Amino acid sequence: MDNVYIVDDDEAVRGSLSMLLKAEDFNATPYATPAAFLEEVNDLPEGLIILDLWMPGMSGLDVIEELNLRGLTMPIICITGHGDVGTAVKALKMGASDFFEKPFESSKLIERVKHCLQEQRSQRQRDAFTISAKEIVSTLTPRELEVLQGLIDGLRNKQIAYNMNISIRTVELHRVHVMDKLEAKSLSDVIKIAIAADYENIKL
Repeated sequence: MDNVYIVDDDEAVRGSLSMLLKAEDFNATPYATPAAFLEEVNDLPEGLIILDLWMPGMSGLDVIEELNLRGLTMPIICITGHGDVGTAVKALKMGASDFFEKPFESSKLIERVKHCLQEQRSQRQRDAFTISAKEIVSTLTPRELEVLQGLIDGLRNKQIAYNMNISIRTVELHRVHVMDKLEAKSLSDVIKIAIAADYENIKL
């Protein structure tokens, strides 16, 4: 069950959003003040934040700034009053995912919440793949990295052998080692892993 954190000083808004989200099988947790939310946010499971931009004492922009300082990157959907698009634009520039003007359509908000959470999951998967790719590529020897570069450049074994001044048989052996270490089943797998590992900046 995905977590959604509601930060809004309006009790009626917190209540209605909580009911709406729970009806859509989200785990909704309301906070009446930014201070209460920020006190707990470092220990909260990943999720999405629905944030009112106008609250007494500490604004939504202040909350976003503090989250950025802490390095917390949960998606944020801002809620703002009619005619205050300027503040919402500032929030987007600071990293918020989207904003809704009051009054807003519940169905559109839910649709956006689902989209942002799916984006979050996809980004986590991309980040994990990048980390794994860099770790795997770092295990290659300098010779294996040269062969990898040749494969990415679309060179045949004969061309790679000529460029490296080694035998074709040696290139074939290095190629097998590269495939094994990268746990790649095809050249396509090799290229995807190399790109994720930022191979162009790897020093041979």
